[in-house]
Amino acid sequence: MLRFALTFASCIVATQGAPSELHAGADRLRDRVGGGNLVTHLAGKPQVEQLYQALHGVGATMGRMDSYGWRTRERVPTPRDFDAGMLEAHKNRITPVILLEYEGSYQALDPPQPIGSYDDWFAAGKAMAARFRPDGEWGRENGISGWGATIFTAVNEPDVQATIPRQAYHDAMAGLADGVHSVDPALRVVPGGFATCNSHGDATLRGYGPAIADLLQDGRLDGIDLHTYYNDRWYPMTRGRAFSVQTCFDRVKQAMGLTRDVSFYATEFNVARAGEWEDSRTAGRLYLSAFWDQVAVVGRDGHTPVMVLAFPWNLGDTPRVDGPHYAMAVTEDPWSPEIRGVVQQTILRLAGDMTIASVEKRRGLIALTGADAELFVWQNLPGWTDRPGRTLELMLPDWAHTIEIWGWDGLRRRMAATGGKSVITDLNENETTMIRVPRR
Repeated sequence: MLRFALTFASCIVATQGAPSELHAGADRLRDRVGGGNLVTHLAGKPQVEQLYQALHGVGATMGRMDSYGWRTRERVPTPRDFDAGMLEAHKNRITPVILLEYEGSYQALDPPQPIGSYDDWFAAGKAMAARFRPDGEWGRENGISGWGATIFTAVNEPDVQATIPRQAYHDAMAGLADGVHSVDPALRVVPGGFATCNSHGDATLRGYGPAIADLLQDGRLDGIDLHTYYNDRWYPMTRGRAFSVQTCFDRVKQAMGLTRDVSFYATEFNVARAGEWEDSRTAGRLYLSAFWDQVAVVGRDGHTPVMVLAFPWNLGDTPRVDGPHYAMAVTEDPWSPEIRGVVQQTILRLAGDMTIASVEKRRGLIALTGADAELFVWQNLPGWTDRPGRTLELMLPDWAHTIEIWGWDGLRRRMAATGGKSVITDLNENETTMIRVPRR
């Protein structure tokens, strides 16, 4: 696993036709946040239990469930490989995103395991969807109704090894999508996460992006999954929005020639604790900005949210497992978070039950609404807002009576407020601030 540039990640899934209502912010934020990997052959083992503890610990509700044993050497699908993992996920109240793992290195095995044909992947997509969609075969066998996987993904980071023939990759993704949609057109299929726009500035994703452009254009694939590892040398978000995930998303779509709005998925992102960003204060401060960068991705009109999933990597790992750069846990059993995990806890404690209301890219302002409060998030970093400084002007709801100022390190102050135009002063520069407006 080569972190930042080469990440161990996965993929996500699509809906045919126009972008779904999820893109307008209909889901609670916590229902878009999760982690991975819930590896099927490790179901019931400490590694997976650790991740469930982490997901519960931060208040997330999703997990990426991946399998290396989902088909035979003859490319016959074996969906029951997911059975135990699905039962474990249901018991833990975590909704899975299914990932069918395939690496380019498999072609060099003895005997080789090529990626397979359109028909191979159609059969796999059909079998997986029929078994694990809500009220599918697995649910009926286990007496579980209304719960299952609605997102199906495959082939993680094909642009890293870049050994899979582009046409074969296209045909595999087409087969997977058509197979899943033959069971239920409302299910989503998404190609596995891509790494090289982030790691190498390659908007073509080493050719794999344009190879599947027609599948994104016609809606068989719902969106693009980009893995983003912010780094003080290679992807320094402190140098402006040129190093945002929005920039990569827009460049990748342009390279594909897409005219249809597509969804944005992030099954891996994090801030590297390395170099100038190694200390905990810097890592916590920048992680808050990175999370909201992922959440605030918009479509072609520049303001409609299109983010479906935002999964940090890796909530469950300690430095013993993943080294110090991306591990978001301090202890394993019981799980306890390091600084970036603490920030993720705070975000979902404040905004987990909210939905995204609006995104103003120019101002660097995101608004969320919920039953108990509203939240304004200001990306007050150099190059992320056209009005940097220590003062923010907001239109508060008529019922406002108090505001709370939150930073990466928690609640900073609480002050009286009234509805209408409000000018908030003495805010910290060069960081992201969350302003919560509680209802009475």
